[in-house]
Amino acid sequence: MYILTRYPCIVERYAPQFEHVFSEEGYRYFRRFLSGVLVSENKTLEAINRLFVLEPRHQSSFNRFVNRQSFDLEALNRARVGLMQQCEATRFKSAIGGGVLALDDSLMRHYGKHFQNIYYLYDHVGENYTFAHNLVSLHYSDDKTDYPVSHQLWLPPDWEAVATKMRQMDIHVNQNKWDNRLAEPRKWRQYMRERFKDLQFRVVALQQTYQTKLVIGLGMLRHFRRHYPDLDLPLAIDGGYTSVDFCHLVDEELQMSYVGSLADYQQVELAGSEKVSLHHFKERLLKEHHEGKPKFFKTTVHYKGQTETYYAYCATHRINGFSKRQRLVIAFKHENLDDTPCFSISNRHHWFASGILRIRRHRWPVETFHQEGKEEGLDKYQLRNFDGINSHIAFVSTAYTMLKRAVYDEELLSRFRHRLGITQPMDSLPKLRRLTQGEGLLDLVEFVHLQASKGSSVQTILKQLINTAAY
Repeated sequence: MYILTRYPCIVERYAPQFEHVFSEEGYRYFRRFLSGVLVSENKTLEAINRLFVLEPRHQSSFNRFVNRQSFDLEALNRARVGLMQQCEATRFKSAIGGGVLALDDSLMRHYGKHFQNIYYLYDHVGENYTFAHNLVSLHYSDDKTDYPVSHQLWLPPDWEAVATKMRQMDIHVNQNKWDNRLAEPRKWRQYMRERFKDLQFRVVALQQTYQTKLVIGLGMLRHFRRHYPDLDLPLAIDGGYTSVDFCHLVDEELQMSYVGSLADYQQVELAGSEKVSLHHFKERLLKEHHEGKPKFFKTTVHYKGQTETYYAYCATHRINGFSKRQRLVIAFKHENLDDTPCFSISNRHHWFASGILRIRRHRWPVETFHQEGKEEGLDKYQLRNFDGINSHIAFVSTAYTMLKRAVYDEELLSRFRHRLGITQPMDSLPKLRRLTQGEGLLDLVEFVHLQASKGSSVQTILKQLINTAAY
């Protein structure tokens, strides 16, 4: 159990950037929440509130602040991203400077059906179904830093409402499926998922009833392009987002470069209209390569200060379903080409394999954010209210971004070194978080020493603190 006698120095340094977003009381609770995220192992509102034993606040008031959301989440996000633009190392850099956007989603798993808008979703990592919220994140990355740009929770579909909307628009809905939707709910959901998948981008009005993660991701990209029209950044996406319609809109509407991922069962179109799976196409290339007709060439990729080596095939092909030709890269890690390759495509035909693989590599930081963010409490909420869950995720993202900013804040790091006697590099988020916890312990010791110097016994001081902090 940690006890805080004041706000951590990271919060004191960066919180004023967000003061305009909140009321006076809300700003106090905001700093309290960030402090708890950085210091406490227990990320529940009750545990965070109990950290501040010298400044007690009623639990219900803290709960209302988070759940009723009397502040603007968009303004909070703008302030968070704006904080990173104040430092040369962390600000957005153009494609020439190595900047990349990445889009991905992650499950926020929870047990029980009582969380608002929770849904039974398939977990590709655990290969099972679980109750979860799904967080879609747009992430920025370059060789020096990376951080979330925006995020949004996916809302479960109401397939009956979607079907009703379709019928009102004279879009065909199978009458037999409609009549048996209650008797055969699984078949109904499967039918509607496939039906909606084909229509979601062609009939935009349907997005008012339900938004898939692809639509959410496209909305975040549109928002980014509106606010940063002169910033030309490529987009890195995994196979879940490399759909024909999504890539077409990224290319045609947003005029963005993208690097997507394909599965080995997807088809490439060869001469004479022959269509073969990428798996079989790769086998053909390997056969020719081993027969003395080189197809895979050594390629180096520079990523986060490291040099990585791949052996890649790169050429422009037609990919089944895509209206435009795509730059296809098939890359192995092993020189003898005996490992499992990755298949990448891009809408930029003049790019080399090294550039495409570098952009693909910058998709990994969004995965890291989801992993490290969960360590910081991203999915540790016990809130049932959906507004409260959104607030929790926004605050944890803010704390995460502050840690990312602190890595390049020499004045703040010097303060840590001076107070805690630290000499080793402070270049990782877990290390900064541990130092923040150590700072809190030092503050507590100094508080006890100060009170003891005024005549209070150590036992009396500690008893007061423990009685307030403990159940």
